Amino acid sequence: MSLSPLKISLLTINQWQSYVESQTNSSIFHHRNWLELLSEQYGFEIRIPALIVDRKIRAAIPLLQTQNLRSKKKLISLPFTDYLPVLSADGLATDELCQLINQEYQEKFETVVIRADETVAGLEHQSQHVRHELATDFPMEKIETSFASPIRRNLRKSERQDLVFHKRSDIEAINIFYRLHVLTRKKLGVPVQSKKYFLGFYEKLIKSGLGYLGVVSKQNVPIAAVVLLGFNGRLVYKYAASDPTALEHRPNDWLVYNAIRLASEEGYRFFDFGITGKNQHGLRRFKSKWGAAESEIFYSYIVGQPNIDDGQSRAMQFASVVIKRSPTLVCRALGKAFYKYSQ
Repeated sequence: MSLSPLKISLLTINQWQSYVESQTNSSIFHHRNWLELLSEQYGFEIRIPALIVDRKIRAAIPLLQTQNLRSKKKLISLPFTDYLPVLSADGLATDELCQLINQEYQEKFETVVIRADETVAGLEHQSQHVRHELATDFPMEKIETSFASPIRRNLRKSERQDLVFHKRSDIEAINIFYRLHVLTRKKLGVPVQSKKYFLGFYEKLIKSGLGYLGVVSKQNVPIAAVVLLGFNGRLVYKYAASDPTALEHRPNDWLVYNAIRLASEEGYRFFDFGITGKNQHGLRRFKSKWGAAESEIFYSYIVGQPNIDDGQSRAMQFASVVIKRSPTLVCRALGKAFYKYSQ
């Protein structure tokens, strides 16, 4: 990268939040409460490098310092986050900021990476995920016309099953979600975040009015739940879980449908289904059947190079087998011990 006569500036969290609120394309993942949640729960240090010209912020991006099991130090924007584009005045400001970050951190960190829905000029990148987004600034009747016929059939089946959806923001809803989340993660063979994380999530985001939960019940028994985050015109389908023994009732379809309905009724411009691995073909088809547009997510490397296998994947494959064959306690224990090192 070429040298720059400018110097990097580091923003305080208050300065960053003021900038976030001034940007039309900022998301919930730019919000200080999301940064603080990750920092407090996992012990990650927050750094917010910025390009400042004539006392005005031209570009900025938050980075969290992580470390994997082999003690490799990384700066990531952001771990456990779907995607986070640089907030900037234009592409030139973004390029200049990345040059400054490279100069500042190339000797200190093995990797500095930005996870965004677009590439950054001049940076090496890789893409292993896609995202799905549905425009919701229309009446629900119009949105429904984009649903594929299998979705319509499943929704009719859900209605016949007498499923009930409730929007909730109470702590008991978090407890309901977490129980289902552990069951879902065990079925998939994936370590689960700690209960402490979701209690922190509740305090930082739900209680602050930045999200809520949806719970689907049958005969007063919760069988599916979703955690939704809302900010700046976008409602994000962040976490979802369901009882593996109740899938015949199509609770996930009913969950998604009602979440989209809330996005429409509450004036959100977009419903964000979150990211999906490119190899998760079934999940990609499911999201596309709702009429959502698919686009790529890119990991752009300011420092370091793309490396699909950083030594974690083999460990995760082994952990997956153990989790599927063990009680839910094992899923929770592995998550508590190793989840923070998975980024």
